[in-house]
Amino acid sequence: MAEFTLPFPENSKKKTAPELNSRSSNKEIKSKPKDSSIAAEESQRQNRTVNRIERTEIEPVRSAPESLAEESETSRPPRKKILGEDSIFPPKFYRGIYISNSTFNGSNQKKKKDKILAQASEVGINVLVIDVQSKVPTSEEVKRIKEMGFYPVARVVNFDGGLPTEFPSKTRMESILSYVRRACEAGFAEIQLDYIRYADDPEIKLTLKKKYSNLHSIISRIRNEANQCDDLPYLGADIFGRIPFNKDDLIGQKVENFAQLVDVIYPMLYPSHFYGQPSRISNPYQTVYDGLVNTKKRSLPTTRVVGYIQGFNMKVAQSRKSMKDYIKAQIEASVDSDSNGFVVWNAWNDYAETFKAIRESISEKKLEIAD
Repeated sequence: MAEFTLPFPENSKKKTAPELNSRSSNKEIKSKPKDSSIAAEESQRQNRTVNRIERTEIEPVRSAPESLAEESETSRPPRKKILGEDSIFPPKFYRGIYISNSTFNGSNQKKKKDKILAQASEVGINVLVIDVQSKVPTSEEVKRIKEMGFYPVARVVNFDGGLPTEFPSKTRMESILSYVRRACEAGFAEIQLDYIRYADDPEIKLTLKKKYSNLHSIISRIRNEANQCDDLPYLGADIFGRIPFNKDDLIGQKVENFAQLVDVIYPMLYPSHFYGQPSRISNPYQTVYDGLVNTKKRSLPTTRVVGYIQGFNMKVAQSRKSMKDYIKAQIEASVDSDSNGFVVWNAWNDYAETFKAIRESISEKKLEIAD
């Protein structure tokens, strides 16, 4: 069984973690010192969240395992009401993009934002992951995007770069809780926790069990805060792309543990971030497919698994694919893996190639717009 055996928040969907049947021959992906030559692209996010890994003998998943049961009514969160008079349902399959706080709230960004929303709606995007720091969108703004057909997810950065100390400061924790509460009061249907981990630093002298325990306490406090809202939001968490391939990891993230605490797990499976594994970088389909299948196998039946996929051009040339085709491959993997969807990440919110990829995926019948 998983080491994580502490009591969890009262939640009928959270059960004992299933046993992980890992192949004994698999070697886990380890960390290595930060690469000072990492490209400037995505620097504000990727330089602190890269999947720094060495060569691994984990075999790629060749086809969807037969043991993955078809989705049932219990395999996704129940329908919920948002803002009282409005009804909104979590999509069966997330087709999402990320929107930065500056794009959504910037006084000089309205034209860009409106264009993105119009194009996203046209191609079938149904999820918007929106930064709520440092300015939370108003309830009127959230209501508007829901009326446009988008499921609104509030992204909350917890510990930028990872928690470098055993416990967060009181000030930091109060800030996180404040944004969570304000986001759900504004009408966001889901709160997504990013950087909910320890720093990728072997000098932090804490046992894995202690890291698991501390992150459990932090997520529990966040859920308790969200539970004070009139309309309870779903809770999601982002995990490093290497976590689905590792039984344990020094940053304190573990699929089995998070599956017991949150409703949605978002593995960040950007192929370009699998340093030391050129096959992962050059084969976006297999990388995303393997990561999503592994996450689902290690989660609970009620856990939704939605992959963050790469919508920026870092190391895309190594695949000999165009940016559009690189994104298409990841979308196809999201569908074939029987996951609950994808969210495309581009720090600059430049989704021209993403929208082209989605259109082609639909026309080639590799992506359905069913909701």
